[in-house]
Amino acid sequence: MILRNVKLVFVANVMILFCGLVTSLLSAWALGPAGRGDLLVVMLWPPVCALLVTLGLDQAHRYWVARDPECVSTLFSNAILFAALVGPLTLALSELIIPHVVGDRSPETMWLVRIYLINIPAALIQFLMIGLLEGARRFGWSGAARLIFFVVQAVGYFLLWLYGRLTVESAALTLILAQFCSMSLSLFAVLRELKPRWQPSWSRWKEALGYGVRDYPGIVADFTTLRLDQLLLGGMAPSAAIGLYFVAVRLSEITAVLAGSVADALMPEVAASEVDRAERLLGRSLRLTLYTHLLVLVPLWLAAPYVLRYVYGEGFLAATATLRILLLASVVLSAAGIMISGLRGFGYPGLSTIGRLASAVVTVTALLVLLPRLGIVGAAIASLLGYSVTMFIALFWLVRKRELGVWGYLRPRRADLPVADLRRLLRLDGLRTRNLET
Repeated sequence: MILRNVKLVFVANVMILFCGLVTSLLSAWALGPAGRGDLLVVMLWPPVCALLVTLGLDQAHRYWVARDPECVSTLFSNAILFAALVGPLTLALSELIIPHVVGDRSPETMWLVRIYLINIPAALIQFLMIGLLEGARRFGWSGAARLIFFVVQAVGYFLLWLYGRLTVESAALTLILAQFCSMSLSLFAVLRELKPRWQPSWSRWKEALGYGVRDYPGIVADFTTLRLDQLLLGGMAPSAAIGLYFVAVRLSEITAVLAGSVADALMPEVAASEVDRAERLLGRSLRLTLYTHLLVLVPLWLAAPYVLRYVYGEGFLAATATLRILLLASVVLSAAGIMISGLRGFGYPGLSTIGRLASAVVTVTALLVLLPRLGIVGAAIASLLGYSVTMFIALFWLVRKRELGVWGYLRPRRADLPVADLRRLLRLDGLRTRNLET
């Protein structure tokens, strides 16, 4: 089951990455570094606001639906009521606050910042529905709900670019359409696949919130570690620097596709498995992810300036050093993500939160020190330091709470390779054949 789920998530993530690279190229060609930076300022806050007001309920949905599939109806009903109340309230507060934290921008950009905040309620519903789908291990549908956003974005950007109409304004309006398509598909998928009834429950709400609140500080810390660099750049840096940094981030995400796919599928699988199988599953996932990423790091590191020059254009070559640091950071983040998923699946969201909170403190401190001095290179170094703290603390808690030691998690094994599974299947098939012959 885990391999099938990883494949589904991986395919969706690869397609998302491809669409993201297409839109990144088209917007870079049409808007340049400065226009690309303005677009990032517009689109950065709504998903952040939606994530911050989930209170960890999306992760609670993943855990509880995997542990107790009968609770789907109550979780769905509670999620709809929560989104109907919190979504509009968050939108109203964001309209008052966000325009004051995006720095000195043009009137057109500020108008788009306000308009784009309408995505907040839609993103909140999408997050909660995807949590239900992934908890029930409907990874095909959850992947489709995430993918459709990027497909609509890529098709819209391409048509606008083809007709010479790709501007910051038209790109932002395309993204609004994409967000509502994603929300609609995630809601349809839950209704079709899980068939929830209307059963709101206060006791179930408290139970889900109890898990979510323990994990929520870690979610906020993750946001701080992963996105605070872009938020600070959005308020402090010129648009051209923001555009360069975003391109470097987008390219470095290539190496994180496999790890993200494994981590998304791993958490509910660990939660639903017996302890021994869960331990083996986590160890194998971690080793394969870590060593695969280390193998692809070297060629990507060497190719970085050539990709920036010949794919994006000469104006983006200044992001080379930043990209190389972020490629290394992506390897560390990938390993940390597997460990965090393991801790969540074993029922230790609070322990995973400790590592992520420590990472956030390190990231904030490093950003405040390095960003004014080194610019986007300093932001990349701060991300690397923050990811490293998450990885080491998560590994510490796994070793402390589970049976495998550090070497047990990291030692390469022949059985980890897919060919080992194939040989085992062939041996079993041979045994069955001989039994039939006798």
